[in-house]
Order: sequence, then C-alpha cells, then structure tokens
Amino acid sequence: MLKDFNGETFVAFVDISGFKKILCKDEEKAKEILGSFYSIGYRELKNFNPTNYSKCYSLNGIFVSDCGIIYVSFCKGYRYIDEPAKKKNVLKAALADLLLCLKNMCRSFLEKRELLSVGVYYGNFVYQNRLEHERIDKNFIYGEGYLKAFELCEKYAVGGEFICNISGSGINLFNNCKNSNFRNKDGLIVKKINESERLKDCFRVYWMLDEDDSEKIREIDKYYTELHQLRVGNKERNSGQVSQDGENKETKDMDQIYVNFKDGLYKLLYGNNNSNKQ
Repeated sequence: MLKDFNGETFVAFVDISGFKKILCKDEEKAKEILGSFYSIGYRELKNFNPTNYSKCYSLNGIFVSDCGIIYVSFCKGYRYIDEPAKKKNVLKAALADLLLCLKNMCRSFLEKRELLSVGVYYGNFVYQNRLEHERIDKNFIYGEGYLKAFELCEKYAVGGEFICNISGSGINLFNNCKNSNFRNKDGLIVKKINESERLKDCFRVYWMLDEDDSEKIREIDKYYTELHQLRVGNKERNSGQVSQDGENKETKDMDQIYVNFKDGLYKLLYGNNNSNKQ
C-alpha cells in the first residue's frame, strides 16, 4: 500500500498511445496490451534502485486502465537535509532515476510493438489513502504536478513522445552541453524543445537512443513536428465542421505516419531479425 504524500516532486503521466482505437477494433488485443503495460510498470518499479541517496526517495506508481502515474516520493532523509547543494544533488539523482525508469518502460513496451506517451512535471503532488469498502476503491490524487504532467502527455505529446518540464525544480540539465543536447553517464539523451511557446521550458527525452546521434535526432524531431502539425490541422477541421471525408483523410495520414514511425523505431532497437517478436 502506498503511503500518503504531499509536497513538491517529479510526477510522470504515462499513456498507451492509440489505445482507444485498439480497444474499438480488437478487445482481446487491448486486454493483452493492458496486461503488458501493468507487467512492465510493475517490473521496472520493482527493479528500481536509487543510484545514490537510497534513504532519501523512492519511485511509486499508480496504474488505472491505459494510464499510469509515477512519482518520486521523498522520504524523511530528504527533509532533514539542510545543505541546498546536497538537496539539489538529491533532486538530480531522483530525476535521473525517474527518467531511466520511464525510458526502460518505453523500450520494453516497444518490444510489444506499441508506444507510450509520457509527460513529466515538477510541482505539488498529493496522494492520500482513503478508507475503502467492498464496492469502492479510492485513490485521492491532485496537485499542479499531476495536472501539468497529464496536460503534457495528453494535450501536447504525440505517439511515443516523452516531454518534460522541470523548470520549477531549479535544476538545469543543459549546463556545458553542445547544441542543447544532454547525455549523462546512464545514456539519457534529452534536448530542449524550441518549436513553440506552448512548450516553453520543455525538453524531449529520446528514450530510443543511447548515443547523441544528430542525424537520428533530426529524423525523430521531423516525425514529432509532422504529427503535431497534422493533429493541430485535424482539430481545426473538426472545429470548422468540415466534411467527414476531409476529417478521415487527416486521421488516416496521422495513423500512417504513426505506424511508420513505430516500425522504424522497432527496427532501430531490435533490427530486422526480430520481426516475429511479440
């Protein structure tokens, strides 16, 4: 059972990309995908070990339907740290562990030929255990951290995208980094997003890469930009109440780009020899 938490922390909202469409077309496949999602989340959280400061924080997860909330729970050891520099080091370690956990989840899920979209935010988060009885199960969750992480994932991230905004934590991952890219010793590749004001202070995690490969990053960025533009165009079409044919073409274009990207990522990570891997 999770302990109550109330404070500033890193919160991740994770969503199975395209799950609703899968559910409408094939319930058995949707059930299988959900099972994989829960198993992968359980395994990664269970295998989690803090890189440092083991008594200062843990990673906790809550999974409901096709969504997951994973957050850093800071323990008493963190609250008793007086030195600002040491507190910042704990924050950096906690963030790195959270991002690595999410990266591993994204990669494991790709093995199932599916993608996860992720939003991470630093802000206030509240979780409370509430009294339950036979017909009610209650998870009391709220706070800016949760709402903003949800918004990053559901409103801005496209299929397979991993967006973070940690500006409130005071951590700068990009000190002394070339071309606004960042790679730490664990192989986390992140890059600032400069596409628009709506994603100000955000960065993208390239969970599919272990090395800072500029060519691959450009290709991945091109996919995300194209899909963003199609989604915005689709929303504008819907608001203008255009014909059903126009609406369908926009959606089909998005679906095809998504499928091509997913297949390309699978080949990038697992090659052509694993084409039958399920």
